[in-house]
Amino acid sequence: MDGRVITPEELAKAERFGDFIPVHKVDGSTVVKTGDSVRFAEAEAKRLVREKSTIPVPKIYNAYTDSDSGHARIVVEFIEGDCLADVWGKLDDSQKEEGIEQLRGFFAQLREIKGSFIGSVDGTACEDQLFTDEIGAYGPYKDEASFNEGIITALKNTSTGSWVNTVSDMVLTLRNYVIVMTHGDFSPRNIIVQGSKAVAIVDWEMPGYYPEYWEYVKALYRPGWESNWINDRAVEKILVPYSMELAVIMYAQTIIW
Repeated sequence: MDGRVITPEELAKAERFGDFIPVHKVDGSTVVKTGDSVRFAEAEAKRLVREKSTIPVPKIYNAYTDSDSGHARIVVEFIEGDCLADVWGKLDDSQKEEGIEQLRGFFAQLREIKGSFIGSVDGTACEDQLFTDEIGAYGPYKDEASFNEGIITALKNTSTGSWVNTVSDMVLTLRNYVIVMTHGDFSPRNIIVQGSKAVAIVDWEMPGYYPEYWEYVKALYRPGWESNWINDRAVEKILVPYSMELAVIMYAQTIIW
């Protein structure tokens, strides 16, 4: 399967996972992610995580540019299972605890992959969309101080005034964190399970090296606040909570939006 190229005929017949999801199931063992928003950094992140951890990431068969469309195509292993978002509410307390413990271990491993800069794993601009294009237009960042200045630049390019200055001062307090590998979209919709066992962590579209609080902040960026997942405080049980950092970044995000 390594080196597989998807033909136009195969793509035309493939089952798309959703209207706004650029992922197509080609056959019983293969999916392809392709489109103008797909970047090879996602494939590089998956390879890195598979190499450095036991986190279940689908195997990559190929990553190439389609000569006709010019779009990146990432061909990966299809893993059978249920989306955790669809079944979380059906699990009993014991199954939920088993799932939480397993995911806690996986994301602890991710924190052990350290970075020497802030940005996408391939050293390009930040892929993260918390601040949409305002912050994504900058970077990569050589260190935490320059990352904070990037956030402040995004704030001041959006608005001015005393509140912006106050929030900018808050951002400057975010310092002395370890820079670690971050999935960037930790959510039950991106976890495939068989029963209560996680068999795949998917959608590595926004990974990169970020301050250690970033995963937690992103996990609580516009979640389904009344969902069972949030009401069970699964995020806080799996990831180390950074409540103060969450408050600062949410203040910043409200200015930009």
